Parts: sequence; structure tokens; C-alpha cells
Amino acid sequence: MKTDTLRFRDLLQKDIRLLVPLFQRPYVWNQKDQWEPFWEDIRAIADDLVQGRFRRPHFLGAIVLEQVSTGAGDVETRLVIDGQQRLTTAQLVLEAFHDLCTEIGAENPRKALAKMTRIDDPMADNGESLYKVWPTTVDQEAFRLVMDAGTEAAVEAMLEGRPDLAEKPIVQGYQFFCGVIREWIDPTRGGMEKRVSELLNAVRDHMRFVVIDLEDEDDAQLIFETLNARGTPLLPTDLVKNFIFHRARVEGKDLESLYGKYWQPFDEWDDWWRKQVGRGHAQRARIDLFLQAFLTVQTRGEVPVTHVYATCRDHIVKSGESAESYLRKLHDSAEIYGTFESQDPATPAGRFFRAAEVLDVTSIMPVALELFTRFQDQPKILNPVLRDIESFLIRRMVCGLNTRGYNRLFVEMLDHIKDASALQSGIRRFLLKSDADSSRWPTDEEFRDAWVTTPVYKILVRKRVKFLLECLEREMRTAKSETFTGKLNIEHLLPQDWLKHWPLPWDASDDAAVSARNHALQTVGNLTLLTTSLNPSVSNGSWAKKCKEILKYSALSLNRDLINHSEWDESAILKRSKALFQHARKAWPHAAP
Repeated sequence: MKTDTLRFRDLLQKDIRLLVPLFQRPYVWNQKDQWEPFWEDIRAIADDLVQGRFRRPHFLGAIVLEQVSTGAGDVETRLVIDGQQRLTTAQLVLEAFHDLCTEIGAENPRKALAKMTRIDDPMADNGESLYKVWPTTVDQEAFRLVMDAGTEAAVEAMLEGRPDLAEKPIVQGYQFFCGVIREWIDPTRGGMEKRVSELLNAVRDHMRFVVIDLEDEDDAQLIFETLNARGTPLLPTDLVKNFIFHRARVEGKDLESLYGKYWQPFDEWDDWWRKQVGRGHAQRARIDLFLQAFLTVQTRGEVPVTHVYATCRDHIVKSGESAESYLRKLHDSAEIYGTFESQDPATPAGRFFRAAEVLDVTSIMPVALELFTRFQDQPKILNPVLRDIESFLIRRMVCGLNTRGYNRLFVEMLDHIKDASALQSGIRRFLLKSDADSSRWPTDEEFRDAWVTTPVYKILVRKRVKFLLECLEREMRTAKSETFTGKLNIEHLLPQDWLKHWPLPWDASDDAAVSARNHALQTVGNLTLLTTSLNPSVSNGSWAKKCKEILKYSALSLNRDLINHSEWDESAILKRSKALFQHARKAWPHAAP
């Protein structure tokens, strides 16, 4: 390889095309993390130059280029193996500056800037070969728009009616740099010509790249992995994509065709696939969680999300599978995975995925992916299994059993997903085989004891308590019940601030009675669901008023039995907890041997 330190002028004024391969990730830089620091570096240099102060060059990082064979007379071309984010950003800066020079009539700076963004060669037509940097497929329409418009106002006019393009980082980056450059140059005050000249000097001669130009014997994929091994915002899936398409290129495949058939949906729905899901330190991009589930199914082993890329690479190499075959499997599995969140919540599948979401059990996704791959068109086979697994998860949650062994447990479950005739019996045997705390399926007796006595509102996060109550409501409805879809809140029937309207019996021991009441009011028997408008109006009132208002306005089956309670105390709460358990036992049944 050849390594040089090059100024913008050295790299970009040559007539050379720098192509970002379609297997690279889209442009993802943003204002806070990258554009503002990028601009501050440029601005600081330009400020010093305007003031006549000495300024050392500023290094923007490395760019790795791979030579591409071209025909005689064609424009010299390189593939951008690494550094496409900063290289694209540099083009946005140059184009924003170029368009402002057009507005203010700074003709010579405009020409100098154009030489760093466009090919000045008779062989370059007016299509994509005109641009010195050409982004990956998903970004090309946005890039062409900002490069062809000519002015910021023209860009804004072209974006009318195109909210899809207006939200693209390339467009937003261009608009950001237009704003900050215009503010710094400030055409309304004196000395503008000098500021334009020194800003041009700053970007052409004082901003530098370390350019690594690979030769035929260099391993582009290995260098890409090495440069992105630490401290990079690349998703594991970005590395996977790069590896698979690099492999496809080595195999002599038509990359454009493979991309359009198998990978383009990931990029077209980039916002959805790259959205961070989960909580806290376990939060990950949805596409990485999908790939983790996919690889777990493929390898039948635990795959930490941090090891997704290495696992995928090793699995492909070990299996000897072609890039096209692997892409086809990824694509087909992604189509199935993409349906999980849109399942009707009233169906067994919808409730299963809602349970997995509220319990934060992402480790069940490989099982779900395998089940739906095999049986998604056979609901009579699939639904009973989903119901059993949901029961296993919910019962363990209510009983306070830990989730630490779930990764291993659900990997083992994959081997029990076999033919349809033995599916439910095989999964049930698997779930019933252990009586250890880490993996047992709580019996009706254990479930009942925990259901009646556990202060669920105190120990479970709110969304889990609400899910329990919503499932109870669905279980208690009949064909004659109304369907209610409004927004509901959790309500304590005996309020947490109970002293005013629910005084303790005169002969009760203060400490013991207060403790017993505070415990009881957090149990499931004291909880219900009310509309957001009804909830505040009844929260702390007396039982007579509260019960009357609930029965008057609530259409929920969950509240129908309250008419049978003339008083509301610990005894009534316990009685209701036991009554609700009968519905919970039906909602989450146990497959007793």
C-alpha cells in the first residue's frame, strides 16, 4: 500500500473518481457529534488566517482507497474502503461554500471549489461520473439534489413535497454548513472578500487526510476491519454488510443485483432498522438484535451482540456458503422479523411479542424467528406454543424468578423446534424438565401464592403491571363485551394516600396494621385500569364515591365485580386477588404433566 498525507487540494483537485461501494453503510453523521466539530476545526483555522496568525495543518483522519481497473481513456477511479463519512462531509462543506460564492458573486473562489467536487474531463458526462465523490446507492438521490441545485434556496425549493429527502443526513448536513459558512462570512459587513479567500485557503491547504492507497496484493477487507476495530460508531451489521459484499465481489457476483434483491430494504427502512431499542446499557440498534437472533438460529450457540460480526464472518467462512446464498437467508429472515412488532395485540402472536417487549426478553427472539420461519402459516400449530412460552415468562416474572439463564435456555429450546406434529409436546417437555430456580415453569400453586401476596406495583416496572391488567381484561371479556381501545392508567382502588378516607380500625395495632395495609394496596387485587380522564377524579375519594363513579363510567370487565363490595379493605383486596387469579391461570395456563 501507499500512504500519503494529502491536502484537500492534493486529493480533490485531481481528476479522479472516488466511489463509495454499495455495500458500505449510508451516510449517518449528524450535527452534534460530527458536523459541529468538523466546522469548528475549519473555522478556527480560518480565524487564525484572517488575523495573520501561523496555523499548523489539521488532520481529519484516514481514508482508504482501492484501485479499480478502468478502460483506456476513462477517468481514474478508486473505491472508498474506509473514510466515506468524512470524505462525504468534506464534499458537503465544499458544495455549501461553492453555492454561497455563487450567491455573492465570488467567481474565482467558486471555480476553485468546483474543481474539488467535479471532474473536469471530456470523458466525464453530465451523469454520476461528473462527481469526484459518489456515495453509496441509498444516498445518491439526496447527494445529486444538493450538488445540482446551485444555491441553498434552490435546494429548499426542490425539497418541497419531498419530506423523505429533507430528512436525509446528506441534505441536513449541506443545510447546516450553508448556515454556518454564511454566518462566518457575513456578506453584510466589510472584509468579506478576505474572509472568503482565507476560508478557501483553510479548506484547500490546511485540512489534510492520511490517504492509504491499496495495491493489488493488499487485503482491503482486513484493513477495513483493523481500522474499525475500536472506538468507531459502526454497527456490527455495517461490518457484516461490508464483509458479505466484499466476498460477493471476490466471487465475481453482480453487486448491484445482489444489493437490490437482498439488502436494499435495510437501507430504505434505515430509520426503523437502526432505531435503538431496549433499555439502558442493553440498548442496541434493531438491525443488530435481528442479526444476533439470526446467527443464534444458524449457529445454535449463544451470540453476544458485541460478537455479531466476528460470529457471522467465521460462520460464513466455515460453512463455505456463497455470499448470495447467505444474503438470501438474511433477507428472508429479516422479512419475518420485521413483522413481529406489527402483530395484532389481540392475537396470541401479538400478545407474545408484547410480553417479550415489556419483559425486555430479547433472548427469546431466536426462538420466535425459528418458530415463525417454520410455522407462520400454521397458526393452529404455532399459537399454542407461543401461549406456553408466554405463560412460562409471565409466571416466572410474577414469582420473582431471575432471567440470568435465559440466553442459554432459549438456545437449547431451538433444538426442540421440530416437525408440526410434535412441536407443542416437545416444547412443553423442555419447559417442564427442570425444577431449578433458573429455568422452572412455576406451577399453579406457586403462581397463585405469588399472585395473591406479591406487591407487584412496588417491585415491577409500570409497563409490566399494566400488561398484566390488560391481559386480565381481555381474558375476562366475552363475545358480548365492548371493545375498549382508549388510553388507560393504573389506578389503586385503595389509594396510596389512604389515611383520610380509609382509617384503620380503632383497635388495630398501628405499626402492624399500617404495614399490612401498605403491602396489600400494592398487590394485584387493589389495582385496576381507568381512563386518563376518570383516573384523577376518583383517585383519593371515599370508597362509596369512588366505586359509584367507576361503575358509572367504566366499561371494563376488570371493574364489574366491584359492585359486590360495600367496603374496600385488606379483606376485599385479598378476595379480589384470588378471584383475579382464576382469570390469570386461564390467561397463562400451565402444562402440568
